[in-house]
Amino acid sequence: MSGSRRSPGRGRFGSFVSPAAVALAGLLSCLPARAQPAVGPAPSDPRAAATAASEASAARGLDAVVVTGYRVPTLQREAADSLSIVTRDDIQRQQPANGVDLFRQIPGLQIDQPGAPGGLSSVYIRGSDPNHVLVLIDGVRVNDPTNSRGGGFDLSNLEPTQVDRIEVLRGAASSVYGADAMGGVINVVTRRDATGATRGEVGAGVGGHAFRSANGRVSGGTPQANFSIGASTRRDGRDEDGSELDLRVFSGTARFAIGPTAAIDVDLRHSERDSSSFPDDSGGIRLAEIRTLERKHARDTSYSLRGRWDFGDTSTLNAALTRYERDEDIDSPGVAPGSRNPIGVPAANSRTEFERDNLLANLVFHLPEGSEFAVGAEYQREHGINRTVYTLFGMAIPANFDLERDTRSTFAEFKWLATDDLVLRAGLRHDRVDGIGSNTSPSAGAHYSLRRLGGAIKLSYSEGFKPPSFFALGLPPALSGNPDLRAEHSKGATLTYEQRLAGESKAAISLFRTRYTDLVTFDNATNQLVNANTVDVRGAEFELLLKPTDALSLRAHFTRLLTDVVDSDEPLRQRPGRRAGFQLFYSFDESSQIAWSTEYIADVFDSSVPTGNLMLPTALRSDLNYTVRLRKWLQAAVAIDNVFDRDNEAFVGFVDPGRRLRVSVTASF
Repeated sequence: MSGSRRSPGRGRFGSFVSPAAVALAGLLSCLPARAQPAVGPAPSDPRAAATAASEASAARGLDAVVVTGYRVPTLQREAADSLSIVTRDDIQRQQPANGVDLFRQIPGLQIDQPGAPGGLSSVYIRGSDPNHVLVLIDGVRVNDPTNSRGGGFDLSNLEPTQVDRIEVLRGAASSVYGADAMGGVINVVTRRDATGATRGEVGAGVGGHAFRSANGRVSGGTPQANFSIGASTRRDGRDEDGSELDLRVFSGTARFAIGPTAAIDVDLRHSERDSSSFPDDSGGIRLAEIRTLERKHARDTSYSLRGRWDFGDTSTLNAALTRYERDEDIDSPGVAPGSRNPIGVPAANSRTEFERDNLLANLVFHLPEGSEFAVGAEYQREHGINRTVYTLFGMAIPANFDLERDTRSTFAEFKWLATDDLVLRAGLRHDRVDGIGSNTSPSAGAHYSLRRLGGAIKLSYSEGFKPPSFFALGLPPALSGNPDLRAEHSKGATLTYEQRLAGESKAAISLFRTRYTDLVTFDNATNQLVNANTVDVRGAEFELLLKPTDALSLRAHFTRLLTDVVDSDEPLRQRPGRRAGFQLFYSFDESSQIAWSTEYIADVFDSSVPTGNLMLPTALRSDLNYTVRLRKWLQAAVAIDNVFDRDNEAFVGFVDPGRRLRVSVTASF
C-alpha cells in the first residue's frame, strides 16, 4: 500500500475528517462550473464485581481486588494482563474537574480533547484507535457505531462525582467481550451503597472559565434491598473562548437479595449534553477561518438487569439483560479550504439514533484447589439511523442510512491454579456477526510469582476484532461508504515484570507488541473506505509506586510508543512517542491532604486543514488540589488546574484553557 492511500484524520489509522466530506468534495469538483456557487459476583457482572472489589480492597488491600477482563473470578494478583484501577479514594484526592482528568495518570493511554471542555474527547490505548476501545458503564456497552468516529466513546460525558471506580485493560479482549474490544477495555462503575444504610451527599463547585457544578446523592434500604440515586450538573467554558459544555447526568441503582445465594441488580443511567467547539481539523480557536462553532446535543440512556445465583460450592450462574440508547444532533459549519484540503470540509447537519440490546448468560464452575471454568452465550441486536445533509457550493447533499445487525456469541474461559505460584488461563470466543461473518478470538496468559524476590512475571497473548461501523457501511458509495467492508483484526502480546519494594511500594515494567490488520482507511484512488492498512505497534510502560511513610505517596509512569504504518512513511496521529506522569499525595493529618499531578506528552504527530501535517509542541500540565474536612459532615477543596498556565495544544490550533482556580464544598449526612 502506498502512502498516497492514506488521508489524515483524527485518530484513525489512516482515516478521515469525514470520508464522506472528502468524497463529496471530489465528486462535486467533477461537476460543471454552473453547478457550483463514534453478595460476591463473578466478572461477567462488572457492576457487581467492582462493588465487591471496593469492599475487598478496603478490607484486605489491593491484592484482593476483583478485576474486569475475565469471565471467571479473578484477583488482581492473579491477572496476566495489564490492568490499571482508579478507585473512589483516588478520585476524592484528585478532585478532577471532568471525565478526561480521570485518565491522565494511566500508563499507555493518550487522552485528547480539542477545544476543551466542549470538544470531543477520545482515548487511545497503546496506539490503538479510539473506536478500538470498548467502553462499559455499569457493564453496558456505550460505543455508538453510527457516528463518523467509527464508534469511539466521548469520555468527557463522564461525571467524576458519580464514578466509584474505573478499570482499564490494556490490550485486546475479544475473547471476553467480542466485538470492539480490539485495543482495550474501559469499565466505569458508578457509585452505590450496598449496605442499605441511609446516607446522603450534596456538593457544589465554582471556578474560572465559567465553571459551575452541583451534585447530589442519596442511598438507603436494608442489606437485603437497597438503592442509590445520584444526579449532577456541570457547566464549563464559554463560546467566546471557543468551547462550552453543559452536562447533566442521572444514575440510579438497586439491589435485591434473594436469600443468601442469589441477588438481582437494576441500574439506570441517563445523560444529556449540550456542547460547542470548533470542528475537528479546523485549526481551532487559533487558526480556524470559519469562526462559527460546531454545536451538538446528545442524550444517552442505559438500563441493565443482572442476576446471580450460587449453586452451593460447585457453580454460579450469572445473567444480564442490558439496553443502550443514544441520539445526537450536530450542526457543523464546516472547515474552510486550506493547505491539506483545497476544498475544505462542507457544512453538515446530522441526526443519529442508535439502540443496542444485549442478553448474556454465563455459568462458572468452581473446581478443586481454586481453579475455575466458565462457559456462556451472548446475543446482541444493534439498530442505527443516520440522517445527514452536507452543504457544498450551495447544494444540499443527503447521506442517510438505516441499518440493523445481530451478533450471536459463545465463549469459554479456564483459570488453572497450577501451583501456589503459577496461574494459567485460556479463553476462546466465537462471534457470528450478521453481514460480516464469523470470528474466533483466543487468549492465553500466565502469572508466576517469584516469592523469594517479591516479584512476579506476567505473560499474555490476545486477539481482537471489530466489525465495520454503521457509518462506514451505510454511507452511499458516492460518499465513500462501502457495504463490503470486512472486520478489522489485532494480535498482541505483553510481557510484564512486577517487583514489590519496601512496604506498599512497588514497580513494574511491561513490553508489548500488537499488529493491526485489515484496518479501514480512505482510498484516495477510489474515493471509498477500504480494508487496507496494516499497523505495527510496540512499546514499553514503566510504573512506580513509592510510600515512604503513611502520609506520603508518590506515583510515576512512563510510556514509550513506536508505531509503523506498513508501506507508508506517514506516522499516526495522536500517538505520543513519549508520555509520562507524576503524582504526589500528602496527608497533613486525618482531615487535610494535598495532591499534585504532572502530565508530560511529547513526539505527537497531528494535522489540520489549514496547516497540513506537523509535529505538536511538547505538552506539560500540572494540577494542584488541597482537600480539608472542616466538620465531620463537611469537606472543602481548592484546586488549581494548569498551574503554570501552559498553552498546550491537544490538536493543531486547539489551545487548552489556561490556569484557573476551582473551589468546591461537599456535605454528607
